[in-house]
Amino acid sequence: MQIFITGRHITLTSAIKNYAQKKFEKLNDYFDFKQSGELHITIEVQKYRHIAEGVLHSKQHEFTAKVETKDMYSSIDMLEAKLLIQVKKHKERIVKGEKIKNKRLNLLANITNIKTMKGEKYNEIIEEDLQALKPMNTEEAIEELETSDEKIMLFYNIDFNKVSLLRKRKDGKFGLTISKF
Repeated sequence: MQIFITGRHITLTSAIKNYAQKKFEKLNDYFDFKQSGELHITIEVQKYRHIAEGVLHSKQHEFTAKVETKDMYSSIDMLEAKLLIQVKKHKERIVKGEKIKNKRLNLLANITNIKTMKGEKYNEIIEEDLQALKPMNTEEAIEELETSDEKIMLFYNIDFNKVSLLRKRKDGKFGLTISKF
C-alpha cells in the first residue's frame, strides 16, 4: 500500500512520517492493499487543534475518516482506529455475503431431479440421482434440453442469477420458469 502524507501548517518530521507509516501497515492484514491500495493522510494544525484526515482507496471501496484532538500522535492513532473499524466492517460484509451465496448454491445443488411416472398416481414420486445444478444461460439450457430425452431441466440461470426450470411444451416450444429466491 502506498502512503502519502501531506502536512498543512506543520512541518512534517521524519518521526511523524515513520509513526504514521507503522500505524497504517495494519490495514494490509485485512485486504490486499499492497498492490492496489493508496492511503492519503492529511495532517493539519489550527491553533491548538491537531487534525488528521485519511482517505483509503482500494479496488473494492473508499474509506474516509477525520479526527481532531489536542495531540498529533493521538490524532494519528484515532484515525488509524477509525479506518481499521471501517475496513473490518467492510470485510465482514463481504464474507457474510459470500457465505449466503455459498449456502444458496449448496441448497440448490442438493435439490434432486424428481420425475413422476406416466400412468401412476401423482402421490407416488420416484427420486432420481442427485445432480448439481449447472450454471448456464437460457440459450445453452435450450440446446442441452433439445439434445436430451428429458422433458424438463432444472439449472442455475446465470442471466438472472437464479434457479430456473426449462420444459418442453406439447406445441414444441419451450417454457421457462424463474424462481423468486
